[in-house]
Amino acid sequence: MGTAEKSKCNSDNDQALLREDALLALTGQARYVWDIRSDRLDWSANARSLIGLVDFGPACAGRQFETLISAEGSQSRFGVIFSAAEERPTAGPVPYQCVYAIAADKAQSGQMVWLEDTGAWYPDENGRPVRAEGLVRIVSERRQREDMLRRKSDFDDLTGLPNRNFLEMQLAEIIRECRADQTSAALLVVSMERMPIFNEIYGFDIGDEVLKTAGTIISERMRGHDVVSRLSGAKFGVILKNCSGGEIYVAARRFLDSLRKEIISTSAGPVTLDATIGACFVPKHASSPTAAIAAASSACDMARFDGGYKIRVHDHDPKLAAKRRQDAEMAARVIATCESGSMRLAFQPVVDAVSGRIAFHECLIRIADDSGLPGDAGNFVPLAEKLGFISVVDHRTLELALDVLENNSEAHLSLNVSNETAEDPLWLSKLAEGLNRMDGAASRLIVEITESHAARDLGEASKFVRTIQSMGCKVAIDDFGAGFTSFANLKSLPVDIIKIDGSFASDLPTNRQNQVFIQSLIMLARAFEVKTVVEWVEDAETAAMLAAWGVNYLQGHNFGAATTANQWNASNAKADSGPDAVPVLLAG
Repeated sequence: MGTAEKSKCNSDNDQALLREDALLALTGQARYVWDIRSDRLDWSANARSLIGLVDFGPACAGRQFETLISAEGSQSRFGVIFSAAEERPTAGPVPYQCVYAIAADKAQSGQMVWLEDTGAWYPDENGRPVRAEGLVRIVSERRQREDMLRRKSDFDDLTGLPNRNFLEMQLAEIIRECRADQTSAALLVVSMERMPIFNEIYGFDIGDEVLKTAGTIISERMRGHDVVSRLSGAKFGVILKNCSGGEIYVAARRFLDSLRKEIISTSAGPVTLDATIGACFVPKHASSPTAAIAAASSACDMARFDGGYKIRVHDHDPKLAAKRRQDAEMAARVIATCESGSMRLAFQPVVDAVSGRIAFHECLIRIADDSGLPGDAGNFVPLAEKLGFISVVDHRTLELALDVLENNSEAHLSLNVSNETAEDPLWLSKLAEGLNRMDGAASRLIVEITESHAARDLGEASKFVRTIQSMGCKVAIDDFGAGFTSFANLKSLPVDIIKIDGSFASDLPTNRQNQVFIQSLIMLARAFEVKTVVEWVEDAETAAMLAAWGVNYLQGHNFGAATTANQWNASNAKADSGPDAVPVLLAG
């Protein structure tokens, strides 16, 4: 090759390198080649400015580069390559990737610089690494986002304390350690008292201030190796490591004394604190985090009835333990049923009191029991409400009911919603989306809320009712008369239907008190132009009495039990599509 040709070739190579450096700079990457035998590490021209080191000198060569890495990073290029080399690969290249941080005191910015290092190394004939080539790029912003997401998953936004997820992970580890070391630890559930009152009188902002301060007080009274978290709502979870039977009461009293003696200054004025504490030992009382939280929470519930220091340690009663196991199994079954899509709806007819025709069907949920047969919701709904997964059930029930309305144009349904879910905007959004995809479906759906929901917050309940009605649906209050809602409040709650609690229909022909009570409810409902349903009507005599008094609709086994069978096929002579049934329901 002549001199001119060599010069041209060198010029082309230089141009290619310049283009490569420009491309690396544009894409925010730097290239390196590491000759592992000589420990020489060469970088692309833009590496100095990209990484932003205080001194891009000898430390950036070979193994010395490891001295720049922060201890917060669990990986390094050297570690990744030589760990893989232990498998003795016979041919290269062998790919690798690792993420590590340049220590803050080594970076010009004074902050850690996170690098993603991707490359390949080449082995010699014995499988030992002799050369590595790769690219690094800055991933500090991504790392910050990931750290933020990790923190959100493990920490409570309000108090800054670890959350239930973190507590459960710590409990699992501590239970393993206790079993291995033959030691014991304790879990305390600290439930703050009077929080509903603070929220109602002062507002939720003040309630939040109180919870934050309570969390701080508990944290300051702990030993260094103990763990505190916000368990849920107004409850904190405290793990006491190496804790014996006597120590648990000492610790619990220390927490209570600290909370009670504090007068907390809030923006609305001073408030005082009190709490109830339940506890259990692990692994003595519980072999899993879920079981431990359940045991301590149960003890906390019992402590509410105590005077003075409200502290209870879990009583390992075999009957209670068996009940908790049954509850845990039922909870797991319900959640699995919802997730698998195998939950089913049963439909109980609600009939017009005069014509006897079916006006609509109430949707009742069913899951398979141990024998594989559909089980009554009464067995698991209270448990779902207690353990906090009733919203999962409600969402699945809504999906099933919307499917029935979409596939059966004759179907008219009523659907129950729990107190918790009635405040869930996602449930309302799902309802609205489902109704929007069907013409006329809203007029065929009644949403039932509980009387306790209406009584708890009349303003929120009224807002919920009007939201449902704005979609075109009717709203009913279920189990009316069993709670505390008065007809004075009912004036502010524009429901369409009240379902009188079935307990008042019991022995109605012979029970004078129930007769007077139901007649009063019917008369007042008529004055408010609200339709009435009486539940649990079990015999013809009761049905005749109620119809004579002017009840609009009747429900109970006298007219049919709930069934999972399709109620709207052509052969169903009493389907709720009759011309004299639905107009009666919708006339109000």
